[in-house]
Amino acid sequence: MRGGIRPIRSSIIVIFMALSVFLSREPISRTFALEPDQRLITWQGEVRRVLLTYIDRVTTPGSNDFIPPEDRLTVFDLDGTLMSEKPFPYVFDAAIQYVLKNQEELSGKGPPYKALCDAAQRKDIDYFRNHIAQTFVLPFRGKTYGFFRDWCLRVFEAEINPLKKRPQKDLIFKPMIELIDLLHENGFTVYVVSGSLQFAIMAISEKYLHVDQSRCIGSMVQARAEKEGEKTVFLREELKPPANVNSGKAVRIMMRTGRAPVLAFGNSVGDTWMLDFTASSPYHHMAFVLDHDDPREFIYHHPTLLKKAREKNWVIIHMKENFKTVYGN
Repeated sequence: MRGGIRPIRSSIIVIFMALSVFLSREPISRTFALEPDQRLITWQGEVRRVLLTYIDRVTTPGSNDFIPPEDRLTVFDLDGTLMSEKPFPYVFDAAIQYVLKNQEELSGKGPPYKALCDAAQRKDIDYFRNHIAQTFVLPFRGKTYGFFRDWCLRVFEAEINPLKKRPQKDLIFKPMIELIDLLHENGFTVYVVSGSLQFAIMAISEKYLHVDQSRCIGSMVQARAEKEGEKTVFLREELKPPANVNSGKAVRIMMRTGRAPVLAFGNSVGDTWMLDFTASSPYHHMAFVLDHDDPREFIYHHPTLLKKAREKNWVIIHMKENFKTVYGN
């Protein structure tokens, strides 16, 4: 009996000593490094921290800044904010390509058409900007919305940007799409709000921007409904004012959503009203301005907008500093 008890007592002593050594150490949790935050991995710098901090604060129940999911409205401009807009915005490119392909037919329809054809041959972006109604209406007048949407998608996917030698679909800013995905994951409702024609935005929004086409707000062309057998088709007619720029953006956001956005992202003076609309929100809100200072994309600036951003304490996203990658590769 005694010979059997000694080994047991010895084992207990060994276990006790081991436990004493273990318990005298620092807590085990301190010996492991925290996992790095894997969100927004294509972003860097202070803007990344600001975005992640904001998202965490407004989505954490019990936080003083908590925003109910139904009020987490976010709006993004399209051209220059979600993708490159040089040498001209994609909706203009769609019009130019269509006019060039059909200029013989179009130029015979009258002086406005002839002037548009001449401008398309010159790639005169100023003419298109200064004659926005003719640009948005004349090339596709009488065509169905489906025809227009399909044409825009074809140009977006296949037409080569003369400056970057890549199709427009490859000129989307990967960090911005990553941000849209993260906002969706955290219960935000995301809209694309642009001066481009609404059906041009809808043509690319789901596949390339990860935004449902029902959440696209753009300039509108009036429609005429007709019957083709049992099928209802809608034919494009005149531009329906106002164009979705400047104060028009704020008006359309309010009419479509009934609330002010808590987050807004833009890159041009035409986005000012949309960015400023965030101040009408009763919740913690922020506005962001994208500055094109990166040779990986294009270098150009909007000094008036940047000055206003500093005065309003809007966050300036410097692409060169805050984007690890621009297009993804």
